[in-house]
Amino acid sequence: MVLNMVLVPLFDKLMNERGLTSEIIIDKVFAWPLMSEKNKPFVELGIKKFFDGDYVSSIHILVPQFESTLRRMFAAAGYATTSIKKSTAQHEETFNEFLNRDDIKEALGERIHKLIQMVMVDQMGINLRNKVAHGLITFEQCTKGLNLLVIYLFLLLTNYSVVKEENNASE
Repeated sequence: MVLNMVLVPLFDKLMNERGLTSEIIIDKVFAWPLMSEKNKPFVELGIKKFFDGDYVSSIHILVPQFESTLRRMFAAAGYATTSIKKSTAQHEETFNEFLNRDDIKEALGERIHKLIQMVMVDQMGINLRNKVAHGLITFEQCTKGLNLLVIYLFLLLTNYSVVKEENNASE
């Protein structure tokens, strides 16, 4: 409800009155030093699909790319994104496990961490990552507002320059 009452009208105003375009958002996200080259073509396509009004395609592109971008952001800063399981094989942590780590929570800060968690993986929240990844999202749920929320999360990431404290001690 907040999406439709606040975020959508705000972005509509920015687009219609202030000239906000897909290129402006793409340029902002791509200027961020921690944006992986591997994610750029997908993120660009997802944002363009949003501006074209193709909310189904946009959400299906941007949600997994947000997870990948966040993981790569932390990997670039020296954080582990994998764990050793009982079989001594190395595995990528689930997104929920990754977000529940204390070092990740601390680096993101409480408010942003909680927002990402509620939007992406919390079953009491939107749980968007799991709905998209497992094909549980409905066509009707692929709204402009939900897409804007994911784009907003990408924009929030551009404020981060994650550096792990242990790395600073050795410099």
